[in-house]
Amino acid sequence: MEAPKGIPVQFRYLLWGQTSVTFGAVILEVALPLLAAITLNASPSQMGLLATLQTLPWLVITLFAGVWIDQGSPKRIMAWANYGRGLLLLTIPLAGWLGWLSIEWLWVVAFAYGMLRVFFDLSVSAFVPSIAGREHLIAANSQLESSRQVATVAGPGVAGLLVQAIGAPLTVLLNAFLYWVSAFLIQRIPSSESQQVRSPKLLLSEVGEGLRLVFSDGYLRALVLSSATFNLHIGMLAGLQILFLSRVLEIPPAWIGVIFGVVGLGALVGALTAARFTNWLGMGGIVIRMQLISSLTGVAFALVQAPPIVAAFLVSLILFIKAVSTVVRNVNVVSIRQARTPRHLLGRVGGTSQFVGIGLGSLGGILGGLLAEWLGIRQATLIAGLIAIFSFTWLYFSPIRGLKGLPDALKT
Repeated sequence: MEAPKGIPVQFRYLLWGQTSVTFGAVILEVALPLLAAITLNASPSQMGLLATLQTLPWLVITLFAGVWIDQGSPKRIMAWANYGRGLLLLTIPLAGWLGWLSIEWLWVVAFAYGMLRVFFDLSVSAFVPSIAGREHLIAANSQLESSRQVATVAGPGVAGLLVQAIGAPLTVLLNAFLYWVSAFLIQRIPSSESQQVRSPKLLLSEVGEGLRLVFSDGYLRALVLSSATFNLHIGMLAGLQILFLSRVLEIPPAWIGVIFGVVGLGALVGALTAARFTNWLGMGGIVIRMQLISSLTGVAFALVQAPPIVAAFLVSLILFIKAVSTVVRNVNVVSIRQARTPRHLLGRVGGTSQFVGIGLGSLGGILGGLLAEWLGIRQATLIAGLIAIFSFTWLYFSPIRGLKGLPDALKT
């Protein structure tokens, strides 16, 4: 993959580093649960805790991570976060070979890995404007999203083959290497960002500055509330989707796998076409239209009622459209946020956005499960779709509706 036209060629180091990390993350999503389930004979509750500990850091550290990123060097933080993740993963095969690997150690690694992932992901978002420039944000974010989706489509199959061929511990060891490659590539990026930490302030005051900026600005407030509402819908579906497909629509497991493959393909199409859609409809128009389409597909999904083979086709079509529209929307939302946010606050604003969005997404899983037990799976899935509609209204009744290009940066 090459840097998009007009963007400095050094961007390819970030692009390749991001691709290596995403392949590693996708492979780990398969290898780590298999290691816990097959090698360590983990119980369902132990597996559930393992999954939770990987995402918990987004609620624990995100706001504070944004402050540290703003006060330091995003490039340096990205590199060291990946060196750290590689070392953490290296302890898993070492522990296995020494005979003291346990589910408790996987829990420790999963939580620490999640902490470092928070720092890496937020640093990428904060770093892109400095290397791509304001005028190339859409192209740069589209290319980064494309690399993520390629890895998401190809990664699970590669992970399955690796686990079967060399075993889960060696697959994790190979994963560690991918993170070190990423760190090496990122360190090669020449950048003019300051390596000096600004005069320290009280940490809570810095966090509050990011929160105040997000909720006082019409653009940023609409983006974060829309994302939070949509992520609540996504969180609810995370626990309901498989149950709806298998128990309500009675779609066989093999077909469900094909459906998720189609979703990955849709996400890749969205990433590859985001810039073209934006040039055609304008930034505000594309964000609002894509959010509306994504929201309506949530309702359409819940209303599918047909024989299994027909239902599988309809669900695949609906989720393909949802994946395309969601990714196109995401690329533009990130670009608007980066353009609107003063450079020295990118980490905090990104951290606030992720904190609010993932926080509600986490609550969605619990809410969806309770509603399914109370009302039924289809009814709970439909409520999730209706909730998604509100994510559109936040954008429609905001300054974003009239946005033709990137907004001006806030003055602070």
